[in-house]
Amino acid sequence: ECNSNRDSVLSYTSVRSNSSYLGSDEMGSGDELPSDMRIPSDKQDKLHGCLEHLFNQVDAINVLLKGPVISKAFEETKHFPIDHTLQEFKQKEETTIRSRNKIQISIQEDPWNLPFRIKNLVDTIQKYVEDGKNQLLLALLKCTDTELQVRRDVIFCQALVAAICTFSEQLLGALNYRYNNNGEYEESSREASKKWLEQIAATGVLLNYQSLLSPSVKEERTMLEDIQATLSELDKVAFCFKQLDECFVANTHVFYHVEGNRQVLKVTLFLDSYYFSKLPSRFQNGGSLKLHAVLFTKALENLEGQVLPNGSSQEELQHQINSYSLEKVQQYYRKLRTFYLERSNLPTDSNTTAVKIHQLIRPINAMEELCRLMKSFVSAKGNQSGYSSNYVAGAGLLPISSEFCYRLGACQVVMCGTGMQRSTLCVSLEQAAILARSHGLLPKCIMQATDIMRKQGPRVEISAKNLKVMDQMPQSAPRIYKLCQPPADGDL
Repeated sequence: ECNSNRDSVLSYTSVRSNSSYLGSDEMGSGDELPSDMRIPSDKQDKLHGCLEHLFNQVDAINVLLKGPVISKAFEETKHFPIDHTLQEFKQKEETTIRSRNKIQISIQEDPWNLPFRIKNLVDTIQKYVEDGKNQLLLALLKCTDTELQVRRDVIFCQALVAAICTFSEQLLGALNYRYNNNGEYEESSREASKKWLEQIAATGVLLNYQSLLSPSVKEERTMLEDIQATLSELDKVAFCFKQLDECFVANTHVFYHVEGNRQVLKVTLFLDSYYFSKLPSRFQNGGSLKLHAVLFTKALENLEGQVLPNGSSQEELQHQINSYSLEKVQQYYRKLRTFYLERSNLPTDSNTTAVKIHQLIRPINAMEELCRLMKSFVSAKGNQSGYSSNYVAGAGLLPISSEFCYRLGACQVVMCGTGMQRSTLCVSLEQAAILARSHGLLPKCIMQATDIMRKQGPRVEISAKNLKVMDQMPQSAPRIYKLCQPPADGDL
C-alpha cells in the first residue's frame, strides 16, 4: 500500500515467515532494507482471502474445461486440422497448477515476485479459456444447419424492414401532428401525436403483425413458424435517434443505419433538424426505443380436424401463437394504462377533475371490453352449436386485435401467403374502419369506402408488381372479407 511517488516504499510480509521485502525507487541493490516495515495482520488476511477467491475461480474454470461439453466439442471436430488434441488441451491444466504452486511458494519465500506470479496465472488461465471457446465455436459451426441459419437471417431482415418502414411512417405522421388514434373522443391530432411520442418514450412501441396464413398449406405453415420464431428476436432490436447532417443525404427527412446481429441490433434513425427538435427529450439525449412485437394469426378457413405432420392440430398452432401474443399485449396495455394514470396530474378543482377522469375512463373502458373479446376469440373452438361446418371459429380475432392494438398506438403489419388478395383486402377493411372510428365516417358508408380503398389503395400497386401471382380467397372465408372482394370480371 503506497502512493506512486518517487520515494514510495513497498512491503510484502508472509504469514508463514518473518521475512520482509521492501523496495524503493531510490534504493540500489546494495542498500540496506528497513526492518521495521511490515504489512498489518488485517492486510495479510485480506491478501490470503483474495488469493483463496482467485484459486476457487481457477478450480471452477478447470472443472468446466474438463467437462463433457468440451470433450464433445473435440469429438465433433476431431477430423479438422486443429492445434491440439483433447489430451494436449487437458494438459494445459497442469500449467495452471504449476502457476498456482509458484504463487504459494512466493507467499512463503519470495513475496516480492508475488504480483508477477499472479499475473502469470491469470494470463495462463485466459489462454486456456480462449482455446476452449475457440473449440466450442468450431464445433458449433460444424453442427449448425447453414440453410436454416440463412433462412432465419432472411426472415429476420424482412420482419425488421417491415418494422422500420411502418414505424417511420407513423413517426413522421406524429412529428407532423397528423397522427390520431383517439379521434372518436374529440381529441385533436396535435394532442394525440404529442401523447403518442411521450408514450413510446416511456413504454416503447408496440408492433402488431397480423397474419392470414393458413397452416393447412405447407408453404404458409412454414412461413407462420418462421415469423413466430423471428418476432421474438425483434424484441432485441433498439431504435436510436440522431440529427441528420443536411449535407449527408439531400432531400431526405429520415435516414437509417443498422449495426449488430440478430442477438443485439441497433437501428439509428437520422432525422433532419426540424423533426429531431420535436422528439421527446429522452430521444434527443440518446435514449433508445424498445420494440414490443406481437403476432395474431387466423386462417380464413375452417381448420377443424386437420392435423400437422407432428400429430398436433393446426388449430393448436394458431392458439399457441395467439395466446402468447395476447399475454404480451396485455402486459403492454397495463404498462400504458399506468403511464397515463400517473401523468394525468388531476387538477384540484372538482368539476375539472370529473371531466379529466371521464376523459381517461372512456378509452380505458373501451380497451377493457376489446381485451375481453380478444380472450373469447383466442379460446374459441370450432364446430360450435348453431353454426355450419364452414364456420371459422374465432375469425373476429383479426379485426378486434387490430382495433385493440390501434388504440394502443401500435404500428401494424399485415401478411399472407403472397401479399396480394388477403393482405390487401384486410388493409382496405382496416382503412375504412379507421375512417369510421377516428374521422367521422358514417357506418353505412364503410363498404363503399372499402371499395374505394380497394381500387385506389396499396392493392393497385401490389397487383401491378405481381401480375402472375394468384392468391384466391378461401371459400369458407368470413362474409365481411368476401363482401370487399373485387368483382369476377377482373376489376381490382
